[in-house]
Amino acid sequence: MPDWKLFSADDHLDLPYLPGDLWTARVPRKFRDRVPRLVESAEEWHWEADGKLFGVPYRYDNYTSIRFGKATTPVTQEPGRWRPTTPELRLEDMDRDGVECQVMYGGLIAGFQLEEPELNSVSLRAYNEWIAEFCGAAPERLIGLGFLPVQGVEAAVAELHHCARLGLKGVQFQAFDAAKRVWDEAWEPLWSAAEDTGLPISFHQGAGFWSTGRTNIPPGRGVDLVRITVVAAQLDEVLASLVLSGVLERHPRFRAVLGESSLGWIPYILQKMDQEFDIRPRMRPTGAGALRMKPSEYYRRQMYATFQEDPVGLRLLDVMGADTVLWASDYPHGDSVWPLSHQTVEQETAGMDEAVVRKITRDNARKLYLGEE
Repeated sequence: MPDWKLFSADDHLDLPYLPGDLWTARVPRKFRDRVPRLVESAEEWHWEADGKLFGVPYRYDNYTSIRFGKATTPVTQEPGRWRPTTPELRLEDMDRDGVECQVMYGGLIAGFQLEEPELNSVSLRAYNEWIAEFCGAAPERLIGLGFLPVQGVEAAVAELHHCARLGLKGVQFQAFDAAKRVWDEAWEPLWSAAEDTGLPISFHQGAGFWSTGRTNIPPGRGVDLVRITVVAAQLDEVLASLVLSGVLERHPRFRAVLGESSLGWIPYILQKMDQEFDIRPRMRPTGAGALRMKPSEYYRRQMYATFQEDPVGLRLLDVMGADTVLWASDYPHGDSVWPLSHQTVEQETAGMDEAVVRKITRDNARKLYLGEE
């Protein structure tokens, strides 16, 4: 087993566990009836936002005695004192797993963004202020990511700077909900702001689907398995867009993270970008975005990807570059490796150089999020 504590670069603060007054206690009075609010009965609870169901209903009997992780470890919880969002309990779970730090993605449901831009920005700011307070319980161990509004660049830039002032160490950008694709020039001020603040921007899988979406799924056709199988690779367009549109060329200090993306598909995309770049010169970006290096070199210079279990991807580290890889436990999700993270890492990395293992399970993340060299 690794003789160092692990640094998990992708864990979660999911909607069912968030405090009931997260939004209503933090927004101006005129928005309080419209921001997400908790609605409870004796058996279940749900969230509503702007008069509509926000997420899905949750039953107390499913959450007070629940099983976390792939090992289906029994966990007992108290309503309103959920383990993932009670700092001392979350830290207990981290200690049990031998994890020193967690990067926490929040509220990851498709469509977390609200439709009305001002209401959306106010709601996301309230979440960002709450997660900054939450991380204040152990700032050296709890690393929460803020949310950016994605309907327009001015609001996104303003919130990025606000997150920096709050002391957050990174932010999330929901590319599949965004008003414009990430290659669009409209977002150039955001990438500049990311350079100015030094905050990495994360693009997490799970909010962009094609025919394998969450609605109208016919029973008995295996469509849920299709979705789960292909969902990680949905970030291929984000990766290729940031590189091939010249975003990384124009913004060399901007750092992008592919959250819960896994690794195995990335070497193919890197190879394919280089191949198409070489044989199709007329399709290359021009002007300030003209690429002066091979596309794969931009990825290795400025991008990262997280994984839990990916033996195929780990065999291709020489293609991606070991400096670009971040291990994660995915706590508290059902497919998390918690509380067996050390055993899982040992199995996944058997035979690998210890210095490389330490780099991908600890040192890369500490450099990215804590500024350690």
